[in-house]
Amino acid sequence: MSDIIHQMPSPIENGMMIPTLDQQGWIWLYKDEVTESYIRFGSETKGLMVEIGAGYGHIVLDVLKKGAHVIAVDISQEQLEIIKHRAAENKLSGLEVIKAEFPEELELPMESINGVLISRLFHFFSGQRIRESLKKTYSWLKTGGKIFIVADTVYRTIFKDLIPQYGTNISDGMEWPGWVEDVRKIIPQDRLDPNTQPLAMNLTDPEIWQRELKLAGFLVERSSFFKYAADPDYARLDGREIVGAIGIKQ
Repeated sequence: MSDIIHQMPSPIENGMMIPTLDQQGWIWLYKDEVTESYIRFGSETKGLMVEIGAGYGHIVLDVLKKGAHVIAVDISQEQLEIIKHRAAENKLSGLEVIKAEFPEELELPMESINGVLISRLFHFFSGQRIRESLKKTYSWLKTGGKIFIVADTVYRTIFKDLIPQYGTNISDGMEWPGWVEDVRKIIPQDRLDPNTQPLAMNLTDPEIWQRELKLAGFLVERSSFFKYAADPDYARLDGREIVGAIGIKQ
């Protein structure tokens, strides 16, 4: 095993985030309502669960401990090795890891999985890429399987200057009113280094996820705002900082 296995960075920002090894984003440690629902679903089904962008495996380990099997998907082989190492240290079985770009490189058998978590990833995807992702995910899920989605909204202190334009874009009928080509123009330099994350962001809301899940064929179990609890001031605004959605394959 490579020494990289033992180099998981320390948490930052009130212990709620860990930088990725490639310094292109952060792993969110706070377990929001939708993530907790994903963990419970894995415990109930004891089936095959998938986490896209599995990071260092904090959620993966929780689901494995519940008796489910998990496929951890990430673009970083080094982070996948950390997940494997952590699972072995905890004497947990049922883990598979796949290094792949989602959705382009990831292929799973049709109707083979029970649930999938896609947390804090879709806000870096274009609308078309989101639709392609939902279509593929729907085909992988068994009937009764669920998709769990967590994404950023415009309603954060760091994005508050965009809120008026977001409202205007909705009034103008834009499908993706929160699409921002270059986030460096709006992120305060004293808060986040915009060079450590993708340039484009797609900030969404519950109505958008209602629409997109239905378009992909899902029955919508929930789609709602929730607050960015226990995170830094710049991540909070008014309790609508995050959108969470759950869809069921019919």
